[in-house]
Amino acid sequence: MTNRVSGPRSIADSAKEAVVIIFSILVAFSLDAWWEDRKIESDVRDILLAVQAENETNLAKLETSSRHRQQIIDALIVTAQQGSTEGVHTQAVIEIEDFKPSSGAMDTLMAAGLLGEIDDSQLRLLLGSFHGVVADLDETESRAAEFREAARRRIASNGRIISDFDPAIGTTMLADTEMLNLLTMRLVEERSALKSAIRLQEHMQEIVDNLDKLL
Repeated sequence: MTNRVSGPRSIADSAKEAVVIIFSILVAFSLDAWWEDRKIESDVRDILLAVQAENETNLAKLETSSRHRQQIIDALIVTAQQGSTEGVHTQAVIEIEDFKPSSGAMDTLMAAGLLGEIDDSQLRLLLGSFHGVVADLDETESRAAEFREAARRRIASNGRIISDFDPAIGTTMLADTEMLNLLTMRLVEERSALKSAIRLQEHMQEIVDNLDKLL
């Protein structure tokens, strides 16, 4: 009698234990998944806060950069109008503007593969296209810098002092036709660079505005 009763009870007990074990495992997996989701959500929020601060800083720096670029453009306009760099030689030939935004937080977001964890599709698009907008500004700045360097080489090839602080440069060189042509082409590229800077400014402002709503 005892043996016949104990068998079924052992099977039932084993089945209960198995159910408990399986349930415990499922709960553990669920808790792990929940914790991982919370961790990812926390990581994304922390990085986005850093991205927000980074873009706010970049916006302030870009405003200063654009003002300086406008000064260079104004000097190049004067140069074209008067046919000489006299009075504006420093801004037209010596000075240069090269804006490089900070992107450490943005790079971290991309490298960590967390861009896809952002629910806001518009924000994802803005963040994903950020480096492309920066590259556009880099390209136009590089072309402007090439014409500036060509103008400086033209001065140097004539045995002149490039700086306008030295009278040895002479008024003849200030009105040199080849140099003026190079500066005219620089003017075109500096204007393009300013337009690219404005697009970047608008892009970063959209990122900041969207993050303000999200965070």
